[in-house]
Amino acid sequence: MFRAPHRLPHALVVLSLCCAPLIAQGPPPNYYASVNASNATTLRTTLHAVIDDHTRVPYTASATDTWDVLALASEDPTNTTRILDVYGNASLSKQTGGNSVYNREHTWPNSYGFPVDGGCNYPYTDCHMLFLSDIFYNSERGNAPYRAASNGTEYTTVFNAGLGGGSGVYPGNSNWGNGSTSSGSWETWIGRRGDVARAILYADLRYEGGTHAGTGCAEPDLIVTDTQSLIANSSSSNNTSVAYMGIRSVLLQWHQQDPPDAWEMRRNDVVFGFQGNRNPFIDHPEWVNCLYSGACSVAVAYCTSSTTTNGCVPAISATGSPSVTANSGFVLSTLSVEGQRSGLIFYGTSGAASSVWAIGSSSWLCVKAPTQRMNSLNSGGANNTCTGVLSTDWLNWLSTHPNALGQPFSSGVVVRAQAWFRDPPAPGATNLSNAIQFTTLP
Repeated sequence: MFRAPHRLPHALVVLSLCCAPLIAQGPPPNYYASVNASNATTLRTTLHAVIDDHTRVPYTASATDTWDVLALASEDPTNTTRILDVYGNASLSKQTGGNSVYNREHTWPNSYGFPVDGGCNYPYTDCHMLFLSDIFYNSERGNAPYRAASNGTEYTTVFNAGLGGGSGVYPGNSNWGNGSTSSGSWETWIGRRGDVARAILYADLRYEGGTHAGTGCAEPDLIVTDTQSLIANSSSSNNTSVAYMGIRSVLLQWHQQDPPDAWEMRRNDVVFGFQGNRNPFIDHPEWVNCLYSGACSVAVAYCTSSTTTNGCVPAISATGSPSVTANSGFVLSTLSVEGQRSGLIFYGTSGAASSVWAIGSSSWLCVKAPTQRMNSLNSGGANNTCTGVLSTDWLNWLSTHPNALGQPFSSGVVVRAQAWFRDPPAPGATNLSNAIQFTTLP
């Protein structure tokens, strides 16, 4: 059995708010400057401080309210007079509040900890946790935790913005549901399961009890868990000090399966414009692994390495801490380089790239221009083997190059680095390693 979302056109209601551009802007400079991601404890403490105490948007009001924010945040990228609903992926004409087409979905069900709205109920109106949803789908999900529902009812999606569509195969591009209470299950479709996972993880980080620093309002401690009984016992008709939601292990999987896309990134920008805080797991997906799995690698590898003339697959990594107050102690190393070759490591601060290095090459340029070359190196090792190494202490090099790209560095800057080296028989006579990304620390 399957259910289909609304597909019929509805009367257009144009919001009085100005339409925001459909391009993700990202966090402003230094927004995460105080964050220390060296371990899970310091990450939670420093990151919570950044996103805490946001500006509350009224749930429903004659002035700007959550309907207005979500209408901008959920816009169809192909038509700004329409929205994409979170579960059906249907493109629906923008409506005023209280319409019969779509409503507001609390990804963290408000009955788990904060059911009674009021001027001091911050999670109830938090737009990072709210999505626009087809009314029927929202009702079918109810308060069910997010988890697999392979034996449930299929709730199909519509093909829009390059995602969704199709039916009859589990999981396909469909949602699947089995029950609407705490003992039920709702499996969000592949194109938005990461979005709802990051919304729940945001709630776990943002709401840690205590009071709002600006208003003095008491806030709940919202905790993501795998324990079914804790979730069931959180259901209440009154606001509570502690509440649980899940399923944590499933949400961590969904975060990996569906990384942030341009639609979600832009949504983060829009909500930030109204609330003044961001969902950090959209800006920094790698922080999920640190916070919830203890995998706090200073540098995260990405991109594909080349395969050299002698079959080497060079891999770049980092050791130490990229502290902007230190003059040494953060070493970038590339192993499995062709032996006895000249090379260097370069870095950039403008983002990632993905372009073929040379015609016929297996190398990819993974660091967006402009880039900064560091000192020339020799890989050592033996000719025609993969025993070469290229290594540079990034902080030490910066200390002697005050005018280098990015200088003077502040905490919170995202840096990407990659190695280049000679390989005369290869296309272009050179090759590249994979790349790493790291964020500078205080």
